[in-house]
Amino acid sequence: MALSEPFREDRKARGAPADLVLLVLGGSALLIALILWFDNAQGGLTGNGVFKSLELKPWVVDPANAPLYPSNYLFYPVYGALCRLLDLLGLFAGDPRRQLTILNAVSASLCAGVAYLLARSLTGERTIAWLTGAFHLATSHVMFLAIVNEDIMPSYTVMFAAMALGAVWFARPSAARIAAVAVLFSIGWLFEWRLMFPTLPAMLAALWVCEPRPGRRFVWIALFLACMVATATIVALASRGHAGAVGPFDLIWTGKAVRSVWAGFTWAKVGYLWDGIVAYLLGTGVTTFDGLPGWDIWRFTTTFVLLGVAAVAGSILWRARDEGRSRAVLAVFGVTFLAGEVFNLYSQPQDPQMQINVMAWVTPAWALVLLAVRRRWPARGLAVMAAVTVALFAYNVWSIAPLRGLDSKWRDAIGRLERQGDPARTVFLLHDFDWTMVYASLHWGTAEPGVADLGQAPQALPKFKWIGFTGDVLRHPDWTTERHVESLRRQIDRALALGYEVIVVRLWDIPEAQLLTETGMVADAARLGALQRMLRTDFVATPVSIDPVAGSVYRLQRAADR
Repeated sequence: MALSEPFREDRKARGAPADLVLLVLGGSALLIALILWFDNAQGGLTGNGVFKSLELKPWVVDPANAPLYPSNYLFYPVYGALCRLLDLLGLFAGDPRRQLTILNAVSASLCAGVAYLLARSLTGERTIAWLTGAFHLATSHVMFLAIVNEDIMPSYTVMFAAMALGAVWFARPSAARIAAVAVLFSIGWLFEWRLMFPTLPAMLAALWVCEPRPGRRFVWIALFLACMVATATIVALASRGHAGAVGPFDLIWTGKAVRSVWAGFTWAKVGYLWDGIVAYLLGTGVTTFDGLPGWDIWRFTTTFVLLGVAAVAGSILWRARDEGRSRAVLAVFGVTFLAGEVFNLYSQPQDPQMQINVMAWVTPAWALVLLAVRRRWPARGLAVMAAVTVALFAYNVWSIAPLRGLDSKWRDAIGRLERQGDPARTVFLLHDFDWTMVYASLHWGTAEPGVADLGQAPQALPKFKWIGFTGDVLRHPDWTTERHVESLRRQIDRALALGYEVIVVRLWDIPEAQLLTETGMVADAARLGALQRMLRTDFVATPVSIDPVAGSVYRLQRAADR
């Protein structure tokens, strides 16, 4: 390609191997330093990492008998082997919950290396490639998910690599290139099944628009799909006989969360979608300032920045619309975004794990913005953009600073709760998303919510006995509000009848609006209000303490007039 064209290829790629080593090692070191500083493996996001680490533990200590999970078929075997390696190295030995953060940091740094290679292939500029890799790590979702123990990062890294390779190779497709991309793509969704859906139509669209011969288009699409099925088949055959093993078509369609309480389209999710999109780039630090309309500043500023990036990158791609490379980039990343956001509207659009792969378009778009800056201001343009990247990273780290140290703080808080209520004689009433539930599960052991299997108090095991405030809402979204209310009342009554103290944490005096916000899309205001009114009408609460971390603690008793 000529220099006068919108983007060009760096065929010699001088220094690329050394650059990749420095970027991956430097990125890993920086992110691991953040992990140690942050002291919060959960990140204040969800408790998924606690439960994922418990499912991962058998793959560390006894992989031959550990169960496979169809929706994360490769995740547990691969990360289990890597955790054993970390055990040998003495890094968080015996603690998969924190080892996950180290592995995610390395994975994210490898992903930054992919961003480097993609940018260098698109622009032919070594400096732009460096800045693109650094920018990728600096974005809020990537940086955050790289230092916590959620399970999305390895699957995202593989999927992003497949997307980058497709954006480059599908410009001039061949059988070998299509097969390679299809296999890499399949490995990505075999780590996390749902990643298949936004990017599969994008890959097929890229093959369609980049191949000028109509008949060959169908051949390439059939080849891609055949290689995808073949990869699933090989993985299924390799795991045959293992606990939890399934066939290839059960891997291609696992049905995970399709009918869960989060599933379905609602108008409220449009707002969540907007927040999820803007949060990909920018953390919410600005929202903490009193006297400022912080949420509006955050939403609108980031929206305009993203629109500006899209406009600049789109104009470059439009000028090169006759080239296969331009069409491939637009199809792979653009269709992934469009299909992904429709998919997210059905599920959890505000969740960083749902947005990170869908918003992958921002990285190649940023590379093209850097190219435009380089041409417009050749002397200082890239230096300014490097400063912007540093500022972005610093801002996003500052945004998560209030969450620093929560692992240590919650360990102490669970100790205080144990002193206030003997676990052998206590049933805790908790919001199912409350951090008390997450950290009690971590330090006392996991247990399903409910009291159906409890015997007379005291009972030593399970140590953590609890009732979920929205437990039946999560498990039985088809029930009526009246049935949910009656079920919660019956569980509390049974715990009291068995001689247990019922300790309610935070729920008793939480405002209804805050309860609705924390519950998100799981239950509407009417259902939450009915549950809360029943609690305050049929029971009385005696204050026990106000914990600086867990919040208010009350002891519950039946109301006298019941």
